[in-house]
Amino acid sequence: MKKSDDFYKQMLKIAVPVTLQSLIMSLLNLTDQLMVGQLGDVAIASVGMSVKIYGILSVVLAGLATGVSIYASQFWGSGDRKSISQLLGLGLGAGLVLSGLFTIFVFFMPEMFLGIFTSDTAVKTEGSVFVQVFALSFIPAMLTMMYSAILRSTGHTKLPMYISLIAVGLNIVLNYGLIFGQLGMPEWGLMGAAAATAMARTVECLLIIGTVYKFRLPGADGFKQLFSVSKPLLRKFFATCYPIILTELIWVLGETAYAVVYSRMGTAEMTAMTITFPLQGLSIALLAGLASAAGIMVGQKLGAGDNDAAYDFARRLIRLGVMVSLVISVILAVISPLYVSAFNISDESHRLGMYLVWVFAGFLWVKVANMIQAGGVLNSGGDSKFVFVMESATTWIVGVPSALLLSFVFNQPIYWVYLILSLEEVVRFFVGAARIRSKKWMKNLVSDLSA
Repeated sequence: MKKSDDFYKQMLKIAVPVTLQSLIMSLLNLTDQLMVGQLGDVAIASVGMSVKIYGILSVVLAGLATGVSIYASQFWGSGDRKSISQLLGLGLGAGLVLSGLFTIFVFFMPEMFLGIFTSDTAVKTEGSVFVQVFALSFIPAMLTMMYSAILRSTGHTKLPMYISLIAVGLNIVLNYGLIFGQLGMPEWGLMGAAAATAMARTVECLLIIGTVYKFRLPGADGFKQLFSVSKPLLRKFFATCYPIILTELIWVLGETAYAVVYSRMGTAEMTAMTITFPLQGLSIALLAGLASAAGIMVGQKLGAGDNDAAYDFARRLIRLGVMVSLVISVILAVISPLYVSAFNISDESHRLGMYLVWVFAGFLWVKVANMIQAGGVLNSGGDSKFVFVMESATTWIVGVPSALLLSFVFNQPIYWVYLILSLEEVVRFFVGAARIRSKKWMKNLVSDLSA
């Protein structure tokens, strides 16, 4: 009984703050969409496509942050504090290069990037203004991600949550003021939404870094300590990290292909899919804590050499994720008409949007299971190459070909396209489950790296 109590205590300590932080960010995205939604179909589609552009960078940074978290968890489990600072330096250096270059390219070539996703002239014209201002938030977002990864992996899970709550509150106020010209602020419309996001992310970044140094939390080191990285750690980190980043890139390329398919089907279809994104994000956010808990808890046990406990934790977290997600799916199906009605959109977009929410609800359980299996459990043991092969194969052999055939060859409605391409998640689930049962992923990554 005590062992079970310890499991739930650890799980809740990590999962609840991470879930609340993810939920807060998803609520922010939902609020953004609802406010921008009052500006009409073109504005909604413009924001949707702009967010897709940021998605390309964010998944690469997420892969980098995952690599930081994997090693930080195992170092924390083995009692090595010095190497954690070096990990943060690795993440910050690589992240600054990536986010800096992306900011420059997107800021100066916004229409080119929007053209990847849509040929709609109105969307590209309105969206280019939005995405230029939005690009200013890329570097602050990167800094927040890296520091949050270190804090979560070392047990300081509440701090990122509290700071995100402050940032979200600020963003909502700024959105209301700058989109509609309220609270004495200028009425900037769509550009106001981008400005609000950039300002809020900058404040969030400054708060989290300032707090880390004020209270001398993990990562509160000088330039020399952060960037004096040993060659063995550098080699091993990037050997684990590059498949994770490639996996994220393959995923976002798949999502980009889907976005292109949806946008070519028409503005109503693109709008219908776009309005489901906040609800999808909100639903996934409710279970994101379990995936983070899986990566951290299993990683710490592997770092401590306790493989039996690591395997037990993995199975219990997957089971719990499936059970909770099934309950959320039922709730989504029930509230879908009310949710879609909150947007000022055409009748056709309304009808399609409701069907798309139902399809998403039907596949939520398997999406969550895969998130825990691949992103949490398998990566925690450094099995990133297997995850890359599994993710890329299912996306490009099952998902993308299905979407292209159903939309452009068989001219099926968007909800049928979405349903069939989502079968890739089912294939991925069974492959991942078999890998976990094999126990080949269970590796101590830091036994020869301890400082």
